[in-house]
Amino acid sequence: IARAVFETIRCGFEVTCFLANVRENCEKKDITHMQEQLLDQMNISSNAVYNEYDGRTIIQNSLGLKKVLLILDDVNQENQLENLAGEQAWFGPGSRIIITTRDVEALKGPEVHETYEVEGLVESEALNLFCLKAFKQQKPTEGFLDLSKEVVKYSG
Repeated sequence: IARAVFETIRCGFEVTCFLANVRENCEKKDITHMQEQLLDQMNISSNAVYNEYDGRTIIQNSLGLKKVLLILDDVNQENQLENLAGEQAWFGPGSRIIITTRDVEALKGPEVHETYEVEGLVESEALNLFCLKAFKQQKPTEGFLDLSKEVVKYSG
Protein backbone atom coordinates (compact mmCIF):
# COMPACT_ATOMS: atom_id res chain seq x y z
CA ILE A 1 0.00 0.00 0.00
CA ALA A 2 2.80 2.38 0.94
CA ARG A 3 4.58 1.78 -2.39
CA ALA A 4 1.35 2.45 -4.30
CA VAL A 5 0.78 5.70 -2.39
CA PHE A 6 4.41 6.71 -3.03
CA GLU A 7 4.14 6.11 -6.79
CA THR A 8 0.82 7.95 -6.96
CA ILE A 9 1.85 11.17 -5.18
CA ARG A 10 5.62 11.42 -5.73
CA CYS A 11 5.35 13.86 -8.64
CA GLY A 12 4.10 16.56 -6.27
CA PHE A 13 7.40 16.74 -4.35
CA GLU A 14 10.88 18.13 -5.03
CA VAL A 15 12.68 15.12 -3.60
CA THR A 16 11.39 11.66 -2.74
CA CYS A 17 12.64 8.59 -0.94
CA PHE A 18 11.12 5.19 -0.21
CA LEU A 19 13.15 3.39 2.47
CA ALA A 20 11.94 -0.22 2.43
CA ASN A 21 12.42 -2.71 5.25
CA VAL A 22 13.86 -0.28 7.80
CA ARG A 23 13.59 -2.85 10.63
CA GLU A 24 15.40 -5.58 8.71
CA ASN A 25 18.10 -3.26 7.35
CA CYS A 26 18.80 -1.81 10.80
CA GLU A 27 19.16 -5.33 12.21
CA LYS A 28 21.63 -6.34 9.47
CA LYS A 29 23.56 -3.07 9.42
CA ASP A 30 23.23 0.11 11.46
CA ILE A 31 21.18 3.28 11.28
CA THR A 32 23.95 5.19 9.52
CA HIS A 33 23.55 2.84 6.55
CA MET A 34 19.87 3.80 6.36
CA GLN A 35 20.76 7.49 6.64
CA GLU A 36 23.21 7.09 3.74
CA GLN A 37 20.55 5.28 1.70
CA LEU A 38 18.06 8.08 2.35
CA LEU A 39 20.57 10.73 1.27
CA ASP A 40 21.63 8.73 -1.80
CA GLN A 41 18.02 8.33 -2.98
CA MET A 42 17.58 12.08 -2.64
CA ASN A 43 20.80 12.73 -4.61
CA ILE A 44 22.61 14.27 -1.66
CA SER A 45 26.27 13.46 -1.07
CA SER A 46 26.55 11.25 2.00
CA ASN A 47 30.31 10.78 2.29
CA ALA A 48 30.41 12.38 5.75
CA VAL A 49 27.99 10.05 7.58
CA TYR A 50 30.33 8.64 10.22
CA ASN A 51 27.76 8.30 12.99
CA GLU A 52 24.05 8.88 13.75
CA TYR A 53 24.59 12.49 14.73
CA ASP A 54 26.39 13.33 11.45
CA GLY A 55 23.60 11.64 9.51
CA ARG A 56 20.88 13.59 11.32
CA THR A 57 22.74 16.86 10.77
CA ILE A 58 23.23 16.25 7.04
CA ILE A 59 19.58 15.24 6.56
CA GLN A 60 18.36 18.30 8.46
CA ASN A 61 20.67 20.75 6.67
CA SER A 62 20.05 19.30 3.21
CA LEU A 63 16.26 19.01 3.25
CA GLY A 64 15.09 21.93 5.40
CA LEU A 65 13.97 24.04 2.46
CA LYS A 66 12.70 21.26 0.17
CA LYS A 67 9.25 19.75 -0.22
CA VAL A 68 10.02 16.14 0.63
CA LEU A 69 8.11 12.87 0.37
CA LEU A 70 9.71 10.27 2.63
CA ILE A 71 8.28 6.83 3.26
CA LEU A 72 9.80 4.74 6.03
CA ASP A 73 8.57 1.18 5.59
CA ASP A 74 8.44 -1.28 8.50
CA VAL A 75 9.81 0.87 11.31
CA ASN A 76 9.94 -0.88 14.68
CA GLN A 77 11.87 1.48 16.96
CA GLU A 78 11.42 5.11 17.89
CA ASN A 79 15.15 5.82 17.42
CA GLN A 80 14.81 4.87 13.73
CA LEU A 81 12.32 7.72 13.36
CA GLU A 82 14.52 10.09 15.36
CA ASN A 83 17.54 9.38 13.13
CA LEU A 84 15.76 9.31 9.76
CA ALA A 85 12.96 11.85 10.07
CA GLY A 86 13.77 13.68 13.30
CA GLU A 87 11.49 16.69 13.52
CA GLN A 88 9.06 18.48 11.26
CA ALA A 89 11.55 21.36 10.98
CA TRP A 90 13.99 19.05 9.14
CA PHE A 91 11.79 19.27 6.05
CA GLY A 92 10.39 22.13 4.02
CA PRO A 93 6.75 23.25 3.85
CA GLY A 94 4.35 20.74 2.30
CA SER A 95 6.58 17.76 3.09
CA ARG A 96 5.03 14.42 4.00
CA ILE A 97 6.58 11.62 6.03
CA ILE A 98 4.68 8.32 5.87
CA ILE A 99 5.64 5.52 8.23
CA THR A 100 4.52 1.90 8.12
CA THR A 101 4.92 -0.27 11.19
CA ARG A 102 3.62 -3.43 12.77
CA ASP A 103 4.13 -1.88 16.23
CA VAL A 104 2.08 1.27 16.83
CA GLU A 105 4.15 1.91 19.99
CA ALA A 106 7.01 3.01 17.71
CA LEU A 107 4.81 5.97 16.69
CA LYS A 108 4.18 7.41 20.15
CA GLY A 109 6.41 10.48 19.68
CA PRO A 110 4.97 14.01 19.65
CA GLU A 111 5.82 14.53 15.94
CA VAL A 112 3.32 11.88 14.74
CA HIS A 113 0.24 13.79 13.62
CA GLU A 114 -2.09 11.10 12.36
CA THR A 115 -2.28 7.30 12.27
CA TYR A 116 -4.27 4.95 10.11
CA GLU A 117 -4.70 1.25 10.77
CA VAL A 118 -5.12 -0.90 7.67
CA GLU A 119 -7.93 -3.41 7.95
CA GLY A 120 -7.10 -7.07 7.42
CA LEU A 121 -8.57 -9.18 4.67
CA VAL A 122 -11.79 -11.10 5.18
CA GLU A 123 -11.17 -14.83 5.68
CA SER A 124 -11.91 -15.88 2.09
CA GLU A 125 -9.62 -13.20 0.63
CA ALA A 126 -6.87 -14.08 3.09
CA LEU A 127 -7.14 -17.78 2.21
CA ASN A 128 -7.02 -16.94 -1.49
CA LEU A 129 -3.92 -14.78 -1.04
CA PHE A 130 -2.21 -17.46 1.05
CA CYS A 131 -2.94 -20.13 -1.57
CA LEU A 132 -1.62 -17.93 -4.39
CA LYS A 133 1.65 -17.48 -2.51
CA ALA A 134 1.99 -20.99 -1.04
CA PHE A 135 0.61 -23.13 -3.87
CA LYS A 136 0.68 -20.76 -6.88
CA GLN A 137 -3.05 -21.37 -7.33
CA GLN A 138 -6.28 -19.99 -5.88
CA LYS A 139 -7.20 -23.08 -3.88
CA PRO A 140 -5.00 -25.22 -1.62
CA THR A 141 -3.46 -28.42 -2.88
CA GLU A 142 -5.51 -31.56 -2.18
CA GLY A 143 -5.54 -32.32 1.55
CA PHE A 144 -4.22 -28.93 2.68
CA LEU A 145 -7.48 -26.97 3.09
CA ASP A 146 -7.76 -27.34 6.88
CA LEU A 147 -4.07 -26.60 7.44
CA SER A 148 -4.28 -23.58 5.14
CA LYS A 149 -7.26 -22.23 7.07
CA GLU A 150 -5.34 -22.67 10.34
CA VAL A 151 -2.34 -20.79 8.95
CA VAL A 152 -4.54 -17.91 7.75
CA LYS A 153 -6.35 -17.74 11.09
CA TYR A 154 -3.11 -17.87 13.10
CA SER A 155 -1.39 -15.20 11.00
CA GLY A 156 -4.38 -12.89 11.11
